[in-house]
Amino acid sequence: MCWRLKTLLLFTFLLCLGDVRQVAAWMAFGNYHNTANPGKCTISETIIISPGDKVKSPDSCAEIHCGNENGDATISGCGTIGAPDGCEWGDYVNENADFPACCARYLNCVGGLNNETRSYQENVWEMFSPNLKITGLEGASAAKQQ
Repeated sequence: MCWRLKTLLLFTFLLCLGDVRQVAAWMAFGNYHNTANPGKCTISETIIISPGDKVKSPDSCAEIHCGNENGDATISGCGTIGAPDGCEWGDYVNENADFPACCARYLNCVGGLNNETRSYQENVWEMFSPNLKITGLEGASAAKQQ
């Protein structure tokens, strides 16, 4: 399948999902009830979340959402988006950014990025964080240092 058709299918799928910035690629469910903190999700000694609240995981690029007073929580994280032929996803742009902006990664291609792969990288970045839609890697380097 040609690269442009794959890209079109990917973005059509994401648009059908609605607000793509809130799309999680994986989800885990757990109960974090602790009698020491009734009515909350006790993730750890330092992470205690009220129902309806969300926090970024301190250990990874993921978001923890406390679902109810029983301690039921959902953890959502980044997934994999296919890279164009001859490319692979490299380092994260900013692992310390809020979720899902922390999911954005640099695209590494044999021979470097061309106009088409640079555009692909920027479109994927925009899905995670609109602030990363910057033309050229100079902008990505600046975003990484923020």
